[in-house]
Amino acid sequence: MASTLAAWLAHGDDLISSDEDGSSGFDVLDESVEPEPLQPGTARPSQCNNTMPPNPTWFPWPDKQTCILDILRHLPRSLFSDSQLQVILWGLSVLGVDNIPSTRTLKDLDNSLQSQYGIPSVRYQGSLGHVYYVNHLPSIIAQEMANPWIRPHICHYPEDAGGRLEQAWQASRWLHEIDPSIATPMIRKGQQDFYVFELTKLTDGTMVIPERWYTKPSDSQTSFKVEYWALAWRARAVVNGRTSGYIVHAYDTINVPATQLLLSFPHLLQTYEMDHQADPRNIIGLIKTRGHGVLPWTLTDSTIGNRWRAQAQGHRVLNYMMWLYCDDTSGNISKKWNKHNSFLITAAGLPCVMVHKESNIHFLATSNIAPPLEMLDGIVDQLERAQTHGVWAWDVEAREMVLIIPAILAMLGDNPMQSELACHVGLQGKFFCRNCWVKGVDSGPATQALADGTVTNPVDDTHSVETRSHMSESDVSVCEDRLSKGKGRHSETMQDLVDRARQFLGTNAPRTRADTMNRLRSMFHDVASGMSKTRYAKMKAETGIKDTHMDVFVERIVKCVKGIRAGTDKYTEAVDAILQGRPLEEFMSPVWRIKGLDPHQDTPVEILHVILLGFVKYFWRDAISRLNDVQKAELQVRLASFDVSGLGIPRLAGQTLVQYAGSLTGHDFHAISQATPFVLYDLVPRECYEAFLALCSLVPLVWQPRIDNAEEHLSVLQAAIDHFLNCTARWTPRWFNKPKFHIIRHLPDHIQHFGPAILFATEGFESYNAIIHDHSIHSNRQAPSRDIAHGMARCHHVRHFLSGGRFHVRGPITTELPYSNDEHEWLAPGSGVQSLLNIDVPSFRNVIVDFFRLADDTVPTEAGELTTITLLYNGLSIKYTHQVHVYPTKSSPPIIGRLHEILQICHSSAQRWNQASSLLAKTFYVIGSAGTYHMPRIRPSSWVMLPAKAIICCVNVQHNCAGQGCTGSLAVPIYEEREKTTKTAQRIEHHDPSDLVLNTAQMRDAAHMQKFRIQVQQLERDQAIHTGAVAEINAQKLKTLKTLKAKPTRQSVSSSSTVLPARQPSVIPAHFINVFHRTGKPSCLL
Repeated sequence: MASTLAAWLAHGDDLISSDEDGSSGFDVLDESVEPEPLQPGTARPSQCNNTMPPNPTWFPWPDKQTCILDILRHLPRSLFSDSQLQVILWGLSVLGVDNIPSTRTLKDLDNSLQSQYGIPSVRYQGSLGHVYYVNHLPSIIAQEMANPWIRPHICHYPEDAGGRLEQAWQASRWLHEIDPSIATPMIRKGQQDFYVFELTKLTDGTMVIPERWYTKPSDSQTSFKVEYWALAWRARAVVNGRTSGYIVHAYDTINVPATQLLLSFPHLLQTYEMDHQADPRNIIGLIKTRGHGVLPWTLTDSTIGNRWRAQAQGHRVLNYMMWLYCDDTSGNISKKWNKHNSFLITAAGLPCVMVHKESNIHFLATSNIAPPLEMLDGIVDQLERAQTHGVWAWDVEAREMVLIIPAILAMLGDNPMQSELACHVGLQGKFFCRNCWVKGVDSGPATQALADGTVTNPVDDTHSVETRSHMSESDVSVCEDRLSKGKGRHSETMQDLVDRARQFLGTNAPRTRADTMNRLRSMFHDVASGMSKTRYAKMKAETGIKDTHMDVFVERIVKCVKGIRAGTDKYTEAVDAILQGRPLEEFMSPVWRIKGLDPHQDTPVEILHVILLGFVKYFWRDAISRLNDVQKAELQVRLASFDVSGLGIPRLAGQTLVQYAGSLTGHDFHAISQATPFVLYDLVPRECYEAFLALCSLVPLVWQPRIDNAEEHLSVLQAAIDHFLNCTARWTPRWFNKPKFHIIRHLPDHIQHFGPAILFATEGFESYNAIIHDHSIHSNRQAPSRDIAHGMARCHHVRHFLSGGRFHVRGPITTELPYSNDEHEWLAPGSGVQSLLNIDVPSFRNVIVDFFRLADDTVPTEAGELTTITLLYNGLSIKYTHQVHVYPTKSSPPIIGRLHEILQICHSSAQRWNQASSLLAKTFYVIGSAGTYHMPRIRPSSWVMLPAKAIICCVNVQHNCAGQGCTGSLAVPIYEEREKTTKTAQRIEHHDPSDLVLNTAQMRDAAHMQKFRIQVQQLERDQAIHTGAVAEINAQKLKTLKTLKAKPTRQSVSSSSTVLPARQPSVIPAHFINVFHRTGKPSCLL
């Protein structure tokens, strides 16, 4: 039977012909057809019998087959099980591939590579009793410094870029505020190393002490791109009898270029006597403020200088700044939640285009039992040791050993996680802001106006605010019934609304690290001295401070001393048994041990959850809840007709965005924020639409990756935030029960401190959670923290090999990093391994490059007819006749044009490289403002020929449907299963197609769009708040009046009832009368 089937597969047509001829096909098959024998690949000898020498081309793997299979096993987003691996090995063998390793061989080799070259996973027994594993942070840093793909891009010095703000090292946190002891402490000039906090002589003879180093863009035509500078304190010599030394005037600062540095501290020791100067080893003291006394010098041991000089042994010492991220994700394949808290890092010294690439995000730890602060304890242990002793690493660019000082620039995460890391009570507390002391509504009886449909707690951030005027009648009745059952509720007056909004949007004092630590010490000391748990909880509520790590020990103390009188010897013994003489800091959150970090001010606004998953989600759900079925159908048509060219997003699925408004993702809201002005203009009240316009105008400013003039941009951003909040207040102050409407006010400060908001956005980290999820699924769930850490470490060393990273043989796995200044001891992967990234197989994509995200972002132009042109800086393909573009001319500012033809001169260099020679475009000019959208209207003007390099970016334009009254009268066919059907769908038919509006809500290339931005009139805040409060109270009164009119009276119900016996109302108990009056149901009396 098998042979017959094989013959049919090979000669099906012949069999059919023989059947038609009446002959027996089966007889013919049995006599003449034999199956082709399989030739499986030869098996690999067992390890004990394998005498084949390793192939250096595929080092550190022994051969090509093992290399490829081991890489496939560690693709971050394509993990598979052992059984799936066996299927792959079987398939390769059947295809005739020789020397295929077994599953056991691959596992043994994997363990060997990990032990010799991999990142160790360190076991910790947490202070709360949980076991967890942390991948060795110094080893991760050392591998990055030895990675030729990454090392050239890492910045170690802050930069004074003038008004430009594009990278984290150009912002004030790194440039001015970071603790100098953990910043890069030295620069090398010629044969001298100059360190901070050491006396240095300038070329003019001045003695200074550098406090920090920074760079400036070079103005000269030399080969150097940057110049090194020092912010230095003046030092003045003091001679008192036989004693001589220096007093440092810290208030007298000067900026010194490196070209003026003459003698470093070691050279001063050799020359000061010959120059008749004071001994540089004797720093008498420090004067911080003019006119104040001299303080002792404690920054260094002045007799030996900066401690890093001795530890570096003549090598360079560099800072390695990091973003630290924490979030939770589920470890289950099902919808059942299995919370895994995870810590990730990425180098803050990488450029903006690289910092959030998946291959540059590194895993530290995860656990489904240990809370975040307990895991942070182990991470901080590694960080403290590294900051004390440094991390030795091979600098693949300088080809020498360097000593690295790691530091945390900021901690990232969503709002609840950032609050926990900052020892803050969270968004639902009375003091709901982790950055400042803004106060919300006092706890107690909830304040609830009848006009508010779903929100009962003004600081609750778990539901959208949908006022009763926006809800269906059924929803209103449900909410009314829910409110009527509450106790102690009262309606907010207009003055209550106004006061709450003013307080919400007012200026408040910032929280500080020192103040919070003092309060926590006081609270813990009071608990240990006998303060009740109730009083402790009240203190947390009154301050907004909540250290979840310390809470565990507080709970242990309260439980241990329960029933024991405070102040007695027995009470003291019980508390001492828990404290065990340990210092108080060991019971507090480990975040306070991170040097140079203020968790209140160094947890920047997370724009994904605050804006896209905050304001845009709130407003969109609110808008959808207002619409009836006819309006929703109209909105779906408008969304489906929306032109997405130039936005870099796919066409909008109108039905999905409307029908599932409550279940959308950040990607959906990313599109909604750019489309809303053109689809909601006549479907919602004007106040609501104006708030939407203000929000859509704000979003591009926030996501702008490059700021050319920081002062001007921050001023524009602050005005846009104020306008958005004022429009929201004019709509209804009820929105200000959402803490995010206050948190956004801190964004300008955070951009000034950390750089463009996209630098501390978390989309890349959120995407990385999927990798952690996959590793959890492919483990046996018995030791998730250990197994996931091991799996991530293996993926990391495979990435390092593929990148051509250098590594040193170090024997059994250990946390001691190798030290060798001999370049020959730092090995490189074989040429075959590094060539895997460059292999171009026709009709197949390079999965290695895709999965590890190691490819260059440049998108090459395909050969053939030039119907598109690709912008190399962002990879966006621009098609002719479809999109509108911005381009500059030499004599005029940038203008708008529509591309019509892409021209290429035959036999030119452009044709040789398949590039465009010139472009034919139709120019457009701005004719004013489209009043409805607050965006510029444009009209076609003339034709122009321009060079291809004149294009700056692609922009998005929309038709002025509001002005032309366009309707969904156009019918287009519907495709189902990729087949055209006879069904049709409505689309917008545009009148006067030349009446266009430039979409300044566009997020891509927003920096180039700002020059076309229409300035809107700012609202006065108090007036906006008052207007919104009046509208809210009037809506409340109107609803109350309508509700009372709709309810039947007791007399009408009694007169219409014929089944109840006659009863006098006066004898009905009061609570029966109330029930009867509220429900209108006679059965309530029975």
